Amino acid sequence: MERTLYLNENTTLDVIRDGPSLVVKEEGKSGRRVPARMIRRVVITGNIKLETGLITLFTQNNVPITFLDKKGNQIAVTLPYKQHLAEHYKVQRVFLESDYTAHRFMTFLRAYRQRIQIDVLKRLLKNQIPDHYVTVGLKEEEYQQVIKNATSPYREIFHSIRNAVSALFVEMVISKLIASELDPHMGVMHRRQDFGFVLDICHILGPETDLQSVQFFYGKKGVDHRKNKEMSSEDRKAIAVRFENRKDVLATMTEHIIDGMFELVRELRLSGEFSQY
Repeated sequence: MERTLYLNENTTLDVIRDGPSLVVKEEGKSGRRVPARMIRRVVITGNIKLETGLITLFTQNNVPITFLDKKGNQIAVTLPYKQHLAEHYKVQRVFLESDYTAHRFMTFLRAYRQRIQIDVLKRLLKNQIPDHYVTVGLKEEEYQQVIKNATSPYREIFHSIRNAVSALFVEMVISKLIASELDPHMGVMHRRQDFGFVLDICHILGPETDLQSVQFFYGKKGVDHRKNKEMSSEDRKAIAVRFENRKDVLATMTEHIIDGMFELVRELRLSGEFSQY
């Protein structure tokens, strides 16, 4: 099982490296030792005491570390340093070789995103969705209107909540791309942007991000946040727990998207639509 290490701002927390493990110490409590090999992702929120040797330990094991501020905004990501291009660099490069190959990728992206959008709307609307969403096709503006209606009472805080949820999706996708030997920066939709390919895949998964953000406000939490515009440590914990509960499903979805991309490259290769592979 892939585990994520969450470290939230705490003045009494100290995290150090001890060989191939990390030790989490908190004032008044016995320390906890965790083998680094058990952790595949690290998310740090706010300011904590952290040995630089620990950052080295994770990057040596191809584990990205995501740093967030207390509002859930993504501040930085540490990645392992490599002197060579990603193994499948040329595979990604295919989508940038011509307008046609870029168009094929964008068609793949929109079709996959629409499938996820319809699934999310079925869950949000309890399967009571208009037939034309499926028979004719769901328009992006129709989807966005449903999300806007669902979050209108919480508009002040919704942006912060979605930022925090989105950061967890970004971190998951980065780790999957590194494991797949793909370049996280070579995007098509988000061309020439930092983490462009990560953002491409996160755009496909965007409806799942919306769903988790909307679900945050269900029940008592929604009532509380009609007046509260700030995100508390308990809110951040609730976001992490909800993400972890669905993490395996989301990881599988990400793997399928990556597999679909490779399949598209094979189709283009067989059709002779690009000159090199």
